[in-house]
Amino acid sequence: MGRGGGGGSSHHSSHHSSSHSHSGGSSRSSYRSSGSSYRSSGSSYRSSYSHHSGGTHYSGSYSGGSAGRSGCGCSRVFGILMIFPILLIMSIVYGIFDSGDLDTFFKIERSTVQREALPADKCKTVDTWYQDDWGDWIDESGEEASLKAGLQHFYEKTGVQPYLWIMGEEGKNYMSEGSVEELADEKYKELFGNDEGHLLVIFREYPNESSNYIVTATPGHDAETQVMDEQAREILLDYIDYFYTDTDLNEGRFFQRAFSRAADRIMIKQLSTKQLATIVIVVVVVVIGIIVTASIIRKKKVAVAKQKALQKQAEAQQAKAVAAQKQTEFNQQKYNDELETQYVAVECPNCGSTGNKIRRATVGYCPFCGTAIKVDQDGTVKIINRETPTQT
Repeated sequence: MGRGGGGGSSHHSSHHSSSHSHSGGSSRSSYRSSGSSYRSSGSSYRSSYSHHSGGTHYSGSYSGGSAGRSGCGCSRVFGILMIFPILLIMSIVYGIFDSGDLDTFFKIERSTVQREALPADKCKTVDTWYQDDWGDWIDESGEEASLKAGLQHFYEKTGVQPYLWIMGEEGKNYMSEGSVEELADEKYKELFGNDEGHLLVIFREYPNESSNYIVTATPGHDAETQVMDEQAREILLDYIDYFYTDTDLNEGRFFQRAFSRAADRIMIKQLSTKQLATIVIVVVVVVIGIIVTASIIRKKKVAVAKQKALQKQAEAQQAKAVAAQKQTEFNQQKYNDELETQYVAVECPNCGSTGNKIRRATVGYCPFCGTAIKVDQDGTVKIINRETPTQT
Protein backbone atom coordinates (compact mmCIF):
# COMPACT_ATOMS: atom_id res chain seq x y z
CA MET A 1 0.00 0.00 0.00
CA GLY A 2 1.06 3.61 -0.34
CA ARG A 3 2.86 3.26 -3.71
CA GLY A 4 2.41 5.63 -6.61
CA GLY A 5 3.50 5.68 -10.21
CA GLY A 6 2.15 4.34 -13.44
CA GLY A 7 2.37 0.88 -14.89
CA GLY A 8 0.11 -2.13 -14.85
CA SER A 9 0.05 -5.01 -12.40
CA SER A 10 0.54 -8.73 -12.76
CA HIS A 11 -0.23 -11.76 -10.64
CA HIS A 12 1.69 -15.02 -10.61
CA SER A 13 -0.03 -18.02 -9.08
CA SER A 14 2.82 -20.52 -8.85
CA HIS A 15 4.43 -21.17 -5.48
CA HIS A 16 1.73 -19.15 -3.70
CA SER A 17 3.14 -15.92 -5.06
CA SER A 18 1.63 -12.50 -5.45
CA SER A 19 3.13 -9.49 -7.13
CA HIS A 20 2.69 -5.90 -8.18
CA SER A 21 4.48 -4.08 -10.96
CA HIS A 22 4.98 -0.38 -11.58
CA SER A 23 6.73 1.56 -14.30
CA GLY A 24 7.97 5.09 -14.75
CA GLY A 25 10.30 7.33 -12.75
CA SER A 26 14.06 7.49 -12.33
CA SER A 27 16.51 5.39 -10.38
CA ARG A 28 18.37 6.32 -7.25
CA SER A 29 21.76 5.19 -8.56
CA SER A 30 21.46 7.10 -11.85
CA TYR A 31 21.37 10.35 -9.88
CA ARG A 32 24.01 9.12 -7.48
CA SER A 33 26.46 8.32 -10.28
CA SER A 34 26.03 11.78 -11.81
CA GLY A 35 27.00 13.41 -8.55
CA SER A 36 23.52 14.67 -7.71
CA SER A 37 21.99 14.16 -4.31
CA TYR A 38 18.48 14.12 -5.75
CA ARG A 39 16.42 10.96 -5.19
CA SER A 40 13.61 10.26 -7.57
CA SER A 41 10.04 9.45 -6.83
CA GLY A 42 10.78 6.19 -8.59
CA SER A 43 8.40 3.46 -9.54
CA SER A 44 9.08 -0.19 -9.17
CA TYR A 45 8.33 -3.71 -10.12
CA ARG A 46 7.62 -5.95 -7.16
CA SER A 47 8.48 -9.57 -7.69
CA SER A 48 7.01 -12.46 -5.75
CA TYR A 49 8.07 -13.17 -2.17
CA SER A 50 9.45 -16.54 -1.28
CA HIS A 51 9.96 -18.86 1.66
CA HIS A 52 11.51 -22.24 1.93
CA SER A 53 11.04 -25.19 4.23
CA GLY A 54 12.92 -28.36 4.73
CA GLY A 55 15.37 -27.58 1.97
CA THR A 56 12.58 -26.95 -0.55
CA HIS A 57 11.65 -23.33 -1.15
CA TYR A 58 8.17 -22.04 -1.91
CA SER A 59 8.62 -18.79 -3.66
CA GLY A 60 6.66 -15.67 -4.01
CA SER A 61 7.66 -12.07 -3.54
CA TYR A 62 6.78 -8.49 -2.99
CA SER A 63 8.39 -5.51 -4.54
CA GLY A 64 7.44 -1.93 -4.72
CA GLY A 65 8.32 1.58 -5.64
CA SER A 66 6.36 4.61 -4.76
CA ALA A 67 5.82 8.07 -5.98
CA GLY A 68 7.60 10.87 -4.20
CA ARG A 69 6.56 11.79 -0.72
CA SER A 70 4.67 15.05 -0.77
CA GLY A 71 5.65 17.85 1.53
CA CYS A 72 4.13 17.20 3.90
CA GLY A 73 -22.14 32.14 25.48
CA CYS A 74 -22.93 28.91 23.61
CA SER A 75 -19.66 29.12 21.72
CA ARG A 76 -17.65 28.63 24.91
CA VAL A 77 -19.70 25.60 26.00
CA PHE A 78 -19.66 24.19 22.50
CA GLY A 79 -15.90 24.67 22.30
CA ILE A 80 -15.39 22.80 25.55
CA LEU A 81 -17.67 19.99 24.39
CA MET A 82 -15.76 19.72 21.10
CA ILE A 83 -12.28 19.49 22.63
CA PHE A 84 -12.42 15.79 23.49
CA PRO A 85 -13.67 14.40 20.16
CA ILE A 86 -11.31 16.65 18.20
CA LEU A 87 -8.32 15.52 20.26
CA LEU A 88 -9.39 11.90 19.87
CA ILE A 89 -9.59 12.19 16.11
CA MET A 90 -6.20 13.92 16.00
CA SER A 91 -4.63 11.24 18.17
CA ILE A 92 -5.96 8.53 15.87
CA VAL A 93 -4.71 10.25 12.76
CA TYR A 94 -1.34 11.48 14.02
CA GLY A 95 0.01 8.44 15.72
CA ILE A 96 -1.32 7.10 19.01
CA PHE A 97 -2.81 4.16 17.15
CA ASP A 98 -0.44 4.39 14.21
CA SER A 99 3.03 4.80 15.72
CA GLY A 100 3.98 6.99 12.79
CA ASP A 101 3.24 10.25 11.08
CA LEU A 102 0.28 11.09 8.91
CA ASP A 103 2.16 10.24 5.73
CA THR A 104 3.00 6.68 6.77
CA PHE A 105 -0.53 6.22 8.09
CA PHE A 106 -1.73 5.92 4.49
CA LYS A 107 1.38 4.43 2.87
CA ILE A 108 2.54 1.64 5.18
CA GLU A 109 0.75 -1.65 5.81
CA ARG A 110 -0.67 -1.85 9.33
CA SER A 111 0.43 -4.55 11.76
CA THR A 112 -2.73 -6.17 13.07
CA VAL A 113 -1.12 -9.38 14.39
CA GLN A 114 0.60 -9.85 17.74
CA ARG A 115 3.97 -11.43 17.02
CA GLU A 116 6.66 -12.89 19.26
CA ALA A 117 10.35 -12.69 18.42
CA LEU A 118 11.88 -15.80 16.93
CA PRO A 119 13.76 -17.81 19.60
CA ALA A 120 17.54 -17.49 19.40
CA ASP A 121 18.02 -21.20 18.70
CA LYS A 122 15.96 -20.87 15.52
CA CYS A 123 18.42 -18.46 13.88
CA LYS A 124 22.16 -19.04 13.76
CA THR A 125 23.64 -15.62 13.09
CA VAL A 126 26.23 -15.02 10.38
CA ASP A 127 28.93 -12.35 10.43
CA THR A 128 28.03 -10.82 7.08
CA TRP A 129 24.96 -8.58 6.99
CA TYR A 130 24.93 -7.29 3.43
CA GLN A 131 26.42 -7.54 -0.05
CA ASP A 132 26.85 -4.51 -2.33
CA ASP A 133 27.55 -5.68 -5.88
CA TRP A 134 27.58 -2.14 -7.25
CA GLY A 135 30.35 -1.26 -4.85
CA ASP A 136 29.25 2.34 -4.49
CA TRP A 137 25.88 2.02 -2.79
CA ILE A 138 27.43 1.55 0.63
CA ASP A 139 30.76 3.21 -0.10
CA GLU A 140 31.52 5.06 3.12
CA SER A 141 32.12 3.87 6.66
CA GLY A 142 29.32 6.09 7.89
CA GLU A 143 26.87 4.54 5.45
CA GLU A 144 27.97 1.03 6.40
CA ALA A 145 27.58 1.80 10.11
CA SER A 146 24.07 3.16 9.50
CA LEU A 147 23.06 0.16 7.39
CA LYS A 148 24.36 -2.38 9.93
CA ALA A 149 22.67 -0.52 12.77
CA GLY A 150 19.33 -0.83 10.98
CA LEU A 151 19.83 -4.53 10.18
CA GLN A 152 20.94 -5.31 13.73
CA HIS A 153 17.96 -3.44 15.15
CA PHE A 154 15.70 -5.56 12.96
CA TYR A 155 17.34 -8.72 14.30
CA GLU A 156 17.13 -7.60 17.94
CA LYS A 157 13.43 -6.80 17.62
CA THR A 158 12.28 -9.79 15.56
CA GLY A 159 14.84 -12.51 16.26
CA VAL A 160 15.18 -12.88 12.47
CA GLN A 161 18.57 -11.94 11.02
CA PRO A 162 18.18 -9.99 7.77
CA TYR A 163 20.65 -10.08 4.90
CA LEU A 164 20.55 -7.34 2.26
CA TRP A 165 21.80 -8.16 -1.21
CA ILE A 166 22.16 -5.09 -3.43
CA MET A 167 22.47 -6.61 -6.87
CA GLY A 168 24.67 -5.05 -9.53
CA GLU A 169 24.66 -5.13 -13.29
CA GLU A 170 23.79 -8.85 -13.39
CA GLY A 171 20.41 -8.00 -11.87
CA LYS A 172 19.18 -7.25 -15.38
CA ASN A 173 19.18 -10.98 -16.05
CA TYR A 174 16.48 -11.54 -13.44
CA MET A 175 13.41 -9.69 -14.59
CA SER A 176 10.72 -12.38 -14.63
CA GLU A 177 9.05 -13.63 -11.49
CA GLY A 178 10.18 -17.17 -12.13
CA SER A 179 13.83 -16.21 -12.43
CA VAL A 180 13.63 -14.05 -9.33
CA GLU A 181 12.08 -16.87 -7.29
CA GLU A 182 14.74 -19.26 -8.44
CA LEU A 183 17.50 -16.76 -7.67
CA ALA A 184 16.14 -16.07 -4.18
CA ASP A 185 15.90 -19.81 -3.49
CA GLU A 186 19.47 -20.43 -4.58
CA LYS A 187 20.88 -17.41 -2.76
CA TYR A 188 19.15 -18.33 0.48
CA LYS A 189 20.62 -21.85 0.38
CA GLU A 190 24.03 -20.43 -0.45
CA LEU A 191 23.98 -18.02 2.47
CA PHE A 192 22.19 -19.96 5.21
CA GLY A 193 21.94 -23.60 4.18
CA ASN A 194 19.20 -25.30 6.19
CA ASP A 195 18.88 -22.51 8.74
CA GLU A 196 15.28 -21.32 8.48
CA GLY A 197 15.52 -18.26 10.71
CA HIS A 198 16.90 -15.67 8.29
CA LEU A 199 15.43 -13.11 5.92
CA LEU A 200 16.98 -12.47 2.50
CA VAL A 201 16.17 -9.09 0.98
CA ILE A 202 17.25 -8.65 -2.64
CA PHE A 203 17.33 -5.11 -3.95
CA ARG A 204 17.90 -4.54 -7.65
CA GLU A 205 17.95 -1.10 -9.22
CA TYR A 206 18.21 -0.66 -12.96
CA PRO A 207 19.50 2.77 -14.01
CA ASN A 208 17.73 4.37 -16.95
CA GLU A 209 15.03 1.68 -17.01
CA SER A 210 11.34 2.48 -16.71
CA SER A 211 10.99 -0.05 -13.87
CA ASN A 212 13.72 1.34 -11.76
CA TYR A 213 14.01 -1.18 -8.95
CA ILE A 214 12.79 -4.51 -7.65
CA VAL A 215 12.91 -5.54 -4.02
CA THR A 216 12.21 -9.06 -2.82
CA ALA A 217 11.80 -10.40 0.73
CA THR A 218 12.46 -14.10 1.25
CA PRO A 219 12.15 -15.51 4.80
CA GLY A 220 13.08 -18.97 5.98
CA HIS A 221 10.29 -21.28 7.08
CA ASP A 222 10.76 -20.66 10.82
CA ALA A 223 11.10 -16.94 10.31
CA GLU A 224 7.96 -16.82 8.19
CA THR A 225 5.90 -19.04 10.47
CA GLN A 226 6.50 -16.98 13.61
CA VAL A 227 7.41 -13.46 12.46
CA MET A 228 7.79 -12.70 8.77
CA ASP A 229 4.32 -13.56 7.52
CA GLU A 230 2.81 -11.93 4.44
CA GLN A 231 1.75 -8.82 6.36
CA ALA A 232 5.17 -8.40 7.98
CA ARG A 233 6.89 -8.65 4.61
CA GLU A 234 4.50 -6.09 3.20
CA ILE A 235 5.38 -3.72 6.04
CA LEU A 236 9.11 -4.04 5.34
CA LEU A 237 8.73 -3.57 1.60
CA ASP A 238 6.40 -0.60 2.11
CA TYR A 239 9.02 1.10 4.25
CA ILE A 240 11.70 0.43 1.63
CA ASP A 241 9.41 1.99 -0.97
CA TYR A 242 8.72 4.92 1.33
CA PHE A 243 12.29 5.82 2.26
CA TYR A 244 13.64 5.17 -1.25
CA THR A 245 12.27 8.57 -2.24
CA ASP A 246 13.57 10.48 0.80
CA THR A 247 15.95 13.08 -0.61
CA ASP A 248 17.61 13.69 2.75
CA LEU A 249 18.92 10.15 3.27
CA ASN A 250 22.03 8.53 1.83
CA GLU A 251 21.84 4.86 0.90
CA GLY A 252 22.98 3.60 4.31
CA ARG A 253 20.47 5.74 6.18
CA PHE A 254 17.75 4.87 3.66
CA PHE A 255 18.02 1.16 4.43
CA GLN A 256 18.58 1.79 8.16
CA ARG A 257 15.31 3.69 8.44
CA ALA A 258 13.41 1.12 6.42
CA PHE A 259 14.57 -1.90 8.45
CA SER A 260 14.34 -0.16 11.84
CA ARG A 261 10.87 1.26 11.31
CA ALA A 262 9.64 -2.01 9.83
CA ALA A 263 10.89 -4.01 12.82
CA ASP A 264 9.20 -1.65 15.26
CA ARG A 265 5.88 -1.87 13.47
CA ILE A 266 6.01 -5.61 12.82
CA MET A 267 6.40 -6.35 16.53
CA ILE A 268 3.40 -4.33 17.73
CA LYS A 269 -0.30 -4.91 17.22
CA GLN A 270 -2.15 -1.96 15.76
CA LEU A 271 -5.79 -1.31 15.15
CA SER A 272 -6.81 -2.34 11.68
CA THR A 273 -7.99 0.20 9.14
CA LYS A 274 -11.52 -1.12 9.61
CA GLN A 275 -11.29 -0.68 13.38
CA LEU A 276 -9.91 2.83 12.97
CA ALA A 277 -12.70 3.66 10.53
CA THR A 278 -15.24 2.36 13.05
CA ILE A 279 -13.71 4.52 15.79
CA VAL A 280 -13.74 7.58 13.57
CA ILE A 281 -17.37 6.95 12.61
CA VAL A 282 -18.32 6.54 16.27
CA VAL A 283 -16.45 9.74 17.15
CA VAL A 284 -18.16 11.60 14.30
CA VAL A 285 -21.56 10.33 15.49
CA VAL A 286 -20.69 11.43 19.03
CA VAL A 287 -19.62 14.85 17.76
CA ILE A 288 -22.86 15.21 15.82
CA GLY A 289 -24.76 14.11 18.91
CA ILE A 290 -22.92 16.68 20.99
CA ILE A 291 -23.66 19.38 18.43
CA VAL A 292 -27.36 18.48 18.28
CA THR A 293 -27.61 18.16 22.06
CA ALA A 294 -25.78 21.44 22.59
CA SER A 295 -28.10 23.12 20.08
CA ILE A 296 -31.21 21.76 21.83
CA ILE A 297 -29.87 22.77 25.24
CA ARG A 298 -28.99 26.21 23.93
CA LYS A 299 -32.43 26.73 22.38
CA LYS A 300 -34.08 25.55 25.59
CA LYS A 301 -31.93 27.88 27.68
CA VAL A 302 -32.69 30.77 25.32
CA ALA A 303 -36.43 30.04 25.54
CA VAL A 304 -36.32 29.79 29.35
CA ALA A 305 -34.25 32.98 29.57
CA LYS A 306 -36.67 34.78 27.26
CA GLN A 307 -39.64 33.60 29.31
CA LYS A 308 -37.98 34.74 32.51
CA ALA A 309 -37.17 38.10 30.93
CA LEU A 310 -40.78 38.56 29.83
CA GLN A 311 -42.00 37.57 33.27
CA LYS A 312 -39.62 40.01 34.94
CA GLN A 313 -40.70 42.70 32.49
CA ALA A 314 -44.38 42.07 33.31
CA GLU A 315 -43.63 42.09 37.03
CA ALA A 316 -41.71 45.33 36.63
CA GLN A 317 -44.58 46.92 34.71
CA GLN A 318 -47.04 45.76 37.34
CA ALA A 319 -44.83 47.09 40.13
CA LYS A 320 -44.53 50.38 38.24
CA ALA A 321 -48.32 50.63 37.88
CA VAL A 322 -48.82 49.89 41.58
CA ALA A 323 -46.21 52.51 42.48
CA ALA A 324 -47.89 55.05 40.17
CA GLN A 325 -51.28 54.33 41.76
CA LYS A 326 -49.87 54.74 45.23
CA GLN A 327 -48.21 57.99 44.19
CA THR A 328 -51.52 59.28 42.80
CA GLU A 329 -53.34 58.36 45.98
CA PHE A 330 -50.59 59.95 48.04
CA ASN A 331 -50.74 63.15 45.98
CA GLN A 332 -54.53 63.25 46.27
CA GLN A 333 -54.38 62.74 49.99
CA LYS A 334 -51.73 65.40 50.28
CA TYR A 335 -53.89 67.79 48.29
CA ASN A 336 -56.89 66.99 50.43
CA ASP A 337 -54.87 67.51 53.57
CA GLU A 338 -53.57 70.81 52.33
CA LEU A 339 -57.06 71.83 51.25
CA GLU A 340 -58.45 70.91 54.64
CA THR A 341 -56.08 73.36 56.30
CA GLN A 342 -57.65 76.17 54.27
CA TYR A 343 -61.10 75.77 55.92
CA VAL A 344 -62.00 77.54 59.14
CA ALA A 345 -64.81 76.55 61.58
CA VAL A 346 -66.79 79.73 62.27
CA GLU A 347 -69.77 80.75 64.27
CA CYS A 348 -72.41 82.54 62.31
CA PRO A 349 -72.34 86.09 63.54
CA ASN A 350 -76.00 86.45 62.69
CA CYS A 351 -77.68 83.41 64.18
CA GLY A 352 -74.90 82.06 66.29
CA SER A 353 -74.91 78.60 64.67
CA THR A 354 -71.72 76.58 64.88
CA GLY A 355 -70.20 73.94 62.68
CA ASN A 356 -69.83 76.19 59.70
CA LYS A 357 -66.69 75.61 57.64
CA ILE A 358 -65.65 78.23 55.20
CA ARG A 359 -62.47 78.32 53.17
CA ARG A 360 -60.12 81.17 53.86
CA ALA A 361 -60.33 84.12 51.51
CA THR A 362 -63.75 82.99 50.34
CA VAL A 363 -67.40 83.78 51.11
CA GLY A 364 -69.64 81.12 52.54
CA TYR A 365 -73.27 81.02 53.66
CA CYS A 366 -74.64 79.94 56.96
CA PRO A 367 -76.78 76.89 56.28
CA PHE A 368 -79.25 77.94 58.96
CA CYS A 369 -79.89 81.64 58.32
CA GLY A 370 -78.28 82.10 54.94
CA THR A 371 -76.06 84.88 56.09
CA ALA A 372 -73.14 85.54 53.78
CA ILE A 373 -70.01 85.18 55.75
CA LYS A 374 -66.56 86.15 54.51
CA VAL A 375 -63.49 84.65 56.00
CA ASP A 376 -60.27 86.55 55.44
CA GLN A 377 -56.93 84.83 54.87
CA ASP A 378 -56.08 85.32 58.52
CA GLY A 379 -59.39 83.73 59.63
CA THR A 380 -61.32 86.96 60.43
CA VAL A 381 -65.08 86.46 59.94
CA LYS A 382 -67.20 89.22 58.41
CA ILE A 383 -70.88 89.45 57.57
CA ILE A 384 -71.26 90.92 54.13
CA ASN A 385 -75.07 90.69 53.84
CA ARG A 386 -77.48 90.55 56.73
CA GLU A 387 -80.44 89.80 54.51
CA THR A 388 -81.22 86.20 54.07
CA PRO A 389 -80.94 85.16 50.44
CA THR A 390 -83.34 82.72 48.90
CA GLN A 391 -82.14 79.16 49.57
CA THR A 392 -81.83 77.01 46.54
